[in-house]
Amino acid sequence: MRNSGERKKKKLIKLISFDLWNTIIEDRRELEDKRGEIRIRKIYECLSPLNIELEDIRKAYLRMSNWLFETQDKTKRSIGTEKQIKYILKRFGVRVNQIVFDEIKKAYESAIFFYPPPLVEGAKETLKKFYNLGIDMCIISDAGRTPGWALRKILEKYALNSYFKRMYFSDETGWVKPNKKVFLKALKDFKVRKEEMVHIGDKIEKDIEGAKNAGINYIYFSRDGNCEVNPCGKTLPEIYDIFLKLFPIARSLFS
Repeated sequence: MRNSGERKKKKLIKLISFDLWNTIIEDRRELEDKRGEIRIRKIYECLSPLNIELEDIRKAYLRMSNWLFETQDKTKRSIGTEKQIKYILKRFGVRVNQIVFDEIKKAYESAIFFYPPPLVEGAKETLKKFYNLGIDMCIISDAGRTPGWALRKILEKYALNSYFKRMYFSDETGWVKPNKKVFLKALKDFKVRKEEMVHIGDKIEKDIEGAKNAGINYIYFSRDGNCEVNPCGKTLPEIYDIFLKLFPIARSLFS
């Protein structure tokens, strides 16, 4: 059976969407653990008058993280940082005033700036090549414990934000992949047909299944080299070459 890329390759592509984590920036466990420690210690600091142990807050944070991803995977709906923080506080039967809550939230959401994710190899050069094709580009990404506003700042830090006309983060749209609604929203916003869009991402269960659910084209970014789905590229430069082979574009835009 032919995949969606092969089936629709004759259509002119007008929109390319990219996943963010592990497609453009790296999701390194050791860095996220350090960000988590910033969040944990801030909550500990704010709850210190209640004599709550640091280790208990750390356990509550880890329990929240498990709940967060399990619930999102089950419901395909996003859980924002405010609900994450409230989940932790509820474990201790604690309610804080708005000033304290906002202080926790600021530290929670800004932790990524202390331990920013590095770029995936070849990201900057390859995104520039895609941009120079003259095709509209957007981001479709789950946010998790770091919200969309902070992820935009990270892309700005790497001078990549100007490549994307829109960015769809799960905490802002309300949907996590593979929910097709975010892909359909992109189609509507850019006024393109399903066969005129391609999504590029590294997770089969989220990016590829999400693209399939929405009926759009896709290219799987297999960073481990295990191409379980086709079309597939093992590096971003390879994905660029595969894109040019599979999908016709208005070459007059860059020739």
